[in-house]
Amino acid sequence: MKKYSEEIIRYAAVTAEGKPCEVLERITYERLVGEDGSLSEPVVINRRYDLKTGELLVRLGEQEFADDETGAKIRLRA
Repeated sequence: MKKYSEEIIRYAAVTAEGKPCEVLERITYERLVGEDGSLSEPVVINRRYDLKTGELLVRLGEQEFADDETGAKIRLRA
C-alpha cells in the first residue's frame, strides 16, 4: 500500500507591477507501507508552484516565476 503526503512551503514574492504576493511550493511525497506498518523513506513524486489565489506558475530560474496562463513575471523577495 502507498501513503501520500504534501508539504507546502511559502515564499514572499513581488509581481512585475511591484505588488506583494505569496508563492506556494507544493511537494507531494509517496511512501510505501510495509506489512508490519513501517514506512519507507519518502520519495518526491510531484513538485508544483502556484499563487495563494490558485494560479499555476512556471519556474523560470532560481528567483523568477511566470504565470502559466498570462506569462506575468513574479520574483521572490531576497
